[in-house]
Amino acid sequence: MSLLRLQIASLLLAASVVLAGCDQIRLPGASGQQDAEPKLVEDPLVPGTDQTGEPSEVELPVRPESVAGDSAVDWEAARRDLAARPIEDREGSFQIASGEAAPPVPVFLPSAPVSVQGGESDVRFQPVSDGYYAFFPGEAYDTIVNGTNKVIAAPGEATQPRSEALTFQPTTTGAQVSFSRYGADYLVEFECKALTNGLPTCITQEEAEAFATDLVISGTR
Repeated sequence: MSLLRLQIASLLLAASVVLAGCDQIRLPGASGQQDAEPKLVEDPLVPGTDQTGEPSEVELPVRPESVAGDSAVDWEAARRDLAARPIEDREGSFQIASGEAAPPVPVFLPSAPVSVQGGESDVRFQPVSDGYYAFFPGEAYDTIVNGTNKVIAAPGEATQPRSEALTFQPTTTGAQVSFSRYGADYLVEFECKALTNGLPTCITQEEAEAFATDLVISGTR
């Protein structure tokens, strides 16, 4: 029996040690005290909001834009010059509308019929929002007459003063002549059908300027 009592005493001693260890363990909510609040992870600040979470103004990059506007067309002078032309000289390949239906610039066209390749049906006249263009197909080159009332300048740069003088300029496909009348700008383009040694040689400066000089006012509002 002494051996049995010794074993029982050993078991009681081991149990007391286990219970003593359990008293040292702190279970959540078991002690009656409030546990420490978990630490919140701060969300990163969303672009476009401030520290209060309210939307804030986002600064966007400023992109320069071209400055464009309508030029002041001298319609009175254009109508006066058109009325000075004989009635028979005003009849051309195109029926140009008058009044508000007319292009927003005085129309300049060749004073004499243009020799075109393919016939009159290939000649085109097209009013556009800022002016018009007329297309004349030719054997050696095509001719396009453009008129516009737009004034365009880069930001911070002044517009170039208009001039009624003809300005000739060679291009990679031919040549062009520009001039101004009645406050509108005009550009005559010559597009070569073939190149010589990689260069456009279908029209000379004298021929291009002669064509532009031959243009006459053919329609107004």
